[in-house]
Amino acid sequence: MLFRNYYKTTTRYIRQHKGFALLYLFCLSLGITFALAIGIYILTQYRVNRDLKNIDRQYILQSEWDKNEGIGIPLTTLAPLARTLQENYPDLVAQYYRYSSVANVVSAGTINTTENIAIGDTTLISQFGFKLLHGDGRNAFEGIHSAVITESLALKLYGKSDARGEQLSIQTTLAGVKQPYTVSAVMQDPPKNSVTHILKETQHIFVPFEGNRYFGNGDTASDWNNPYVLSYISVKPNVSVARLDAAIKEILQSYTKPNIQRALKVKLVPLKDYYLTQDGGAAKQMINILFWAALFLLGMAILNYVNITLGTAAGRLKEIGIRKLFGGTRRQLMLQFLGEALILSLLSGFLSLLIYEVCRPVFAAVLDSSMPSVIDFDGHIFVLLLVVLIFTGLLAGIYPALVLSAARMVNAVKGKVGPTTKGANLQSLMLTIQFSIAIAACMGAITVSRQVDFIFNQNLGYDKEQILVISALPKQWDTAGVAKMKTAQEALLKLNAVKEATLCFEIPNRTPANAAIFEAANGTGHKVSIPIISVDENYAATFGLQLLNGSCFYAGSSLPPNRVVLNESAVKALGLEVETAVNQEVREVGSEDVYTIAGVVKDYFYASLREGIQPVLFAHVRDLSIYRFMALKLSTKDMPQTLSTVKAQWQDVLGDVPFEYTFMDEQFKFLYTAELQLKQAAYVTTFLNFIIAILGIVGVLVFTLQKREKEIAVRVVLGAKPANIIALFGKYYAVLLLLSTLIAAPLMYVLLNQWLANYVFHIQQNIWVLVLVFLFFFGFTCALIGFMYLGRRKVAISKQLRDE
Repeated sequence: MLFRNYYKTTTRYIRQHKGFALLYLFCLSLGITFALAIGIYILTQYRVNRDLKNIDRQYILQSEWDKNEGIGIPLTTLAPLARTLQENYPDLVAQYYRYSSVANVVSAGTINTTENIAIGDTTLISQFGFKLLHGDGRNAFEGIHSAVITESLALKLYGKSDARGEQLSIQTTLAGVKQPYTVSAVMQDPPKNSVTHILKETQHIFVPFEGNRYFGNGDTASDWNNPYVLSYISVKPNVSVARLDAAIKEILQSYTKPNIQRALKVKLVPLKDYYLTQDGGAAKQMINILFWAALFLLGMAILNYVNITLGTAAGRLKEIGIRKLFGGTRRQLMLQFLGEALILSLLSGFLSLLIYEVCRPVFAAVLDSSMPSVIDFDGHIFVLLLVVLIFTGLLAGIYPALVLSAARMVNAVKGKVGPTTKGANLQSLMLTIQFSIAIAACMGAITVSRQVDFIFNQNLGYDKEQILVISALPKQWDTAGVAKMKTAQEALLKLNAVKEATLCFEIPNRTPANAAIFEAANGTGHKVSIPIISVDENYAATFGLQLLNGSCFYAGSSLPPNRVVLNESAVKALGLEVETAVNQEVREVGSEDVYTIAGVVKDYFYASLREGIQPVLFAHVRDLSIYRFMALKLSTKDMPQTLSTVKAQWQDVLGDVPFEYTFMDEQFKFLYTAELQLKQAAYVTTFLNFIIAILGIVGVLVFTLQKREKEIAVRVVLGAKPANIIALFGKYYAVLLLLSTLIAAPLMYVLLNQWLANYVFHIQQNIWVLVLVFLFFFGFTCALIGFMYLGRRKVAISKQLRDE
């Protein structure tokens, strides 16, 4: 009964004040919609890895290598370590899973496609609990020639989900060798996780280490000199990290060489939180930023509701006075206003669900995350939303309820607000908070945008424009395989649109995975761990690298063996000089091989700007016969026709090898996905903050103009111009904006400096950004004051001069 009465009074008030009702419904709906979208995104991010089996006891084994003696990468560790740990310490380790990720041509019938393949242990399903759609979960791999594939790949290759018994073959790195497998199980495509999705490439085929001939007939999983295997362990209950660390140290002392013992420290990283902490905690940083953005936006919507409610209070004072006159208590009035706020909050929640559903594709694009439809929400999402709506309604309604219910009956019956110094001060405080949040959001958006623009406009030291990267190469890693790819390269270079072409193992989109320890052959320099990239003589020309000295492998017009090219950082790290490095020799530590420096290239960003430029050594693909890409430098205005021509030439030379490609600028964008997401999210947040802040000003202006209409009318009669009235109010808002700027600026300066510190190369914060933000808000506020004053001017004068 009570709620029904509140509902009646709320709907009656909405009908009588449609404009203001729409304003605060719109504000609350915007705030709740954004908070809902961010909340779902955060829940989605926190659920990554949480559905894996025994997730609280799962760890990734990662490596910290000494910069001068290290030969591996942080993500992987020594191939036999996880297995040896379980075999030697079964009381500590329950299970292990390891895999090496490769990509090559997979054939099934007439279909040839390049896929990502995990060559690993057969414990995949039992350790992580991935769901099998078809097959025996206790024995997913029926033999060493069995393969487990994802449902999406089964549909792609065979047109059906149940592909058990179907045949496929994988091209190995051996000449003409394709290894056959029989599909023994089909797993449901797993959601994002740090096992199958830990690399940029998602794995779709899983085959056993045992009997695998991808790299030849050697057992790479048992090689203590192989530091490039992803390794996971599941530990027994109540096993501490300290006990595991001690066990790992004992194993390294027993099984590895002294140089590895000196250079390697193995880290146990909890799999549960790995997604949030990888890449310097980029995902967690994004979550924190969006969480506070959503919280502040919802807070601004609540403050806006309070401002607008108080701004229209005079319209309800007679109602309040009459209710008090007929015996209404303050408690009843407070419950009425709180009830109205709750009803409006619930109504805003309903509208926010509609807005969310309409804007769901936009949120998914901005956040680069799947956003479920409202009909697919779990029950706990609706419960959480209801709690937020109730809390929002109570928080928004409590202050107006206290203020309006406390109005003196005499003043209320006359329709006068009465003395409101406290109310005005609190409104000023709320408006200051809103301005501070809006200014902070605007500063953040501008700084993020400037940093992202700086990244994309930075001189990277290489050319990424119109570079076509073909990834579907038949990886036959021997002399014959290199010769075959060089033949294809020469054929492509005959096309008019192809200006340069190179065969290489890496493109500038990550830190190279392979590394070795080098020193100057004369023994006068330093021992340095240097990443190695296998390339050909056209690499510098294709990517536009600047040669500072020498050539790209050439000696005159010939290409002698055992010649290398270094970047500036590598030359300096070895204790050499760029001007005299050419024709000097370097030696791989622990090997008799000596290499002659053929050239020196200017440093370039081969990885993210979050990292500094490190040394790198280029070896010729004929000496180091491994490759993954063929990059083509194009010069064309008709890209579709050029792609068609390149594809035709590719297939003429390589037959059924698939033509799969990307562009270098797309690879570059992918490298900075988090930054681009943050930039878009910052724009959306700033826009919504601005809208709500402006609507808050509207609420306060309505209240202020209503309170001072008689004063304004007298001023106009005495000759005040519109500019004088605008200046009168403008001074007040200028003080508020200045105070808000002084609050927001130091805080954002510190926070933005912390964010920029993640980048070795970044912009410097500029005082003019703050000045421009202040002037923008002040100018817009003055324009709004003028617009609202002129809209009320005639009515205000005629009405107020006749009052009393």
